[in-house]
Amino acid sequence: MDQPLPQSYTISINNGYKELIIKHGSSLLAGLARNGLLIPSACGGNARCGYCKVKVVDGGGPVTPREEPLLSSEDKAQNMRLACQVLVQNNLSLEIPDNLFSVKRFSGKLTKKDLLTYDILGLEIEVAGSGTIDFTAGQYVQLKSLPYDGKDAVLRNFSIGSPPSRNTGIELMIRRIPHGIFTNWAFDHLKIGDSISFTGPYGNFKASNSSTPLLFIAGGSGMAPVWSILQDLREKKASRKICFFFGALTQKDLFLTDQLYGLQKELPDFTFIPALSNEPVQSSWTGERGLITEVVSRNVKDCKGYEAYLCGSPGMINACIKVLCSGGIPEKDIFFDKFV
Repeated sequence: MDQPLPQSYTISINNGYKELIIKHGSSLLAGLARNGLLIPSACGGNARCGYCKVKVVDGGGPVTPREEPLLSSEDKAQNMRLACQVLVQNNLSLEIPDNLFSVKRFSGKLTKKDLLTYDILGLEIEVAGSGTIDFTAGQYVQLKSLPYDGKDAVLRNFSIGSPPSRNTGIELMIRRIPHGIFTNWAFDHLKIGDSISFTGPYGNFKASNSSTPLLFIAGGSGMAPVWSILQDLREKKASRKICFFFGALTQKDLFLTDQLYGLQKELPDFTFIPALSNEPVQSSWTGERGLITEVVSRNVKDCKGYEAYLCGSPGMINACIKVLCSGGIPEKDIFFDKFV
């Protein structure tokens, strides 16, 4: 006679550091969330975003067809899986980044909403109830929209643009995506005083604590984590050599330029270099022109000894990695946050 299936299984995390009991048949993502372990996910468990990757050391079963497009050959070699697609059908052994143990749910209130450019929105959110959020400069949070015009609520990830010292709230920079469910909500429906729920902080993108020179390259809303890190370095009176290249199409795509030029007076060895790739030839612009990769190559002839931090679109980041490696930076010293 067949034995009845057990009602729950043990999930061992980081070699027994934490153990959870999850019901048979639950998705790993949902089961972890019910136990307060909030793995990032932006698609509601539909295997579209790829954010919920975890290392399943043992017990995960074969990779499912829905996971295949979102797992690289390297991911598979390292036993990475999409937590939303792993069903709990036996005991599991997982490895996850330590910082996920400190992720929490937050309620907040929108206190400021400004257009930074025609398509980038600045938000300031205060944590409710005189609460605080502890994070490292460079990390991100996951916000939840509200339903509108027949659209369901969705989750999206956004880097924190404020420094960790201002821990009673967060500042975000949101770029409008045409027909984007979340960004249309944020631009057109979200109002000052509205409540916003979010989880975080997430991510390992952060500047090292060494004295190594730093090279930042960003575009668009990729400004946010860099601006957070730079403000943090200013408050810590960092003396490191720092260069920040910001790529944009035209002058109307630039923002925070006054603050960044002002930072050159506050950090002893900081240089800010904005570059425009599609600015009209006859315009008043006297700064750098061209693709950001070209501008970096012109201004930093020898990259040896630098650490590089890149934020922006996958295409921009991939192109910059090639240039930096050819300029002498080992790939292990190039860190990035791809905005998709």
